[in-house]
Amino acid sequence: MELYRLKSFLAIADTSNLTKAARQLHISQSALSSQLRQLEEELEFSLFDRTPRGMRLSGNGQEILPLIKELLEAEDKLLKKARLISQNIGEALQIGLNADPGFLQVGAINRRLQLLYSDINVIFLASQSVRAAQMLHNGQLDLAFLYGAISDAEICSQKLLDVRFCVVIPKTIQMACDDLSWGQLAALPWIWVEQGSPPYDAMLEKFVGLRLHPNQIVKAVDEHIVKELVVDGHGAAIMREDEARPLVESGQVTIWTKGWLTMPLNLAWTVTNNDNTYIRKAREAISYLWKPALAEEVGNSNFNY
Repeated sequence: MELYRLKSFLAIADTSNLTKAARQLHISQSALSSQLRQLEEELEFSLFDRTPRGMRLSGNGQEILPLIKELLEAEDKLLKKARLISQNIGEALQIGLNADPGFLQVGAINRRLQLLYSDINVIFLASQSVRAAQMLHNGQLDLAFLYGAISDAEICSQKLLDVRFCVVIPKTIQMACDDLSWGQLAALPWIWVEQGSPPYDAMLEKFVGLRLHPNQIVKAVDEHIVKELVVDGHGAAIMREDEARPLVESGQVTIWTKGWLTMPLNLAWTVTNNDNTYIRKAREAISYLWKPALAEEVGNSNFNY
């Protein structure tokens, strides 16, 4: 049984869509369909029901899904351990970053871990909040920074900080910013992040509740891209307050005062790794660095209507 076919099966199960799964795996849709057909022939039963809304796991598919996940997790752990042995290095921890490294204090985290635990080798990886739980389950990450809470009983998390987000509008397109209604705001050109960004999901929920749809002129997948496009005047966007304030002071953007949102920044790990010595040490080091910021928090904010 070829492991790449099992990985293709998981990608389809995760996205419920052949096109999205193929894009995620960086292969053609026809190649993915062929892999799925070959796997189903090998297993001698169908894994998915084809519906107008996409690919839905069949009863047999649901039954073997946990076993395939377990097998691929074991493969990942084996490869990781083999790399450590071959390179004669200590334990490697993979930490997922959902925001820019400066904001997440990556330099300070790495220095503290090197100072206290020289046997821990840290690998920092870019990861999105929406995918953090799956990457933790798959063994792709040991720890992950993420926005918002995870409704997964197998994931533990610790709040590091309540992060304030705001709506920013470039000075080149603003119209009496504070007087804008939600309808006028939705009609502005927007730089939108689609890949399950919790702040953008919260804003979209607000728009949908008001029966509005934001005018998504440009779509991006990274906050650095969003910031560059905002500064260049392409559209409104959601931004962390610490990023927005310098742009306000330099006269490049205005903050729409009705659109504040507060969201927790959490550090997450799996229940099965709760007692892992290296992961516990890393959690303690990261928590120590974030304690001053957490202590300075003053209340919470929601959308102001």
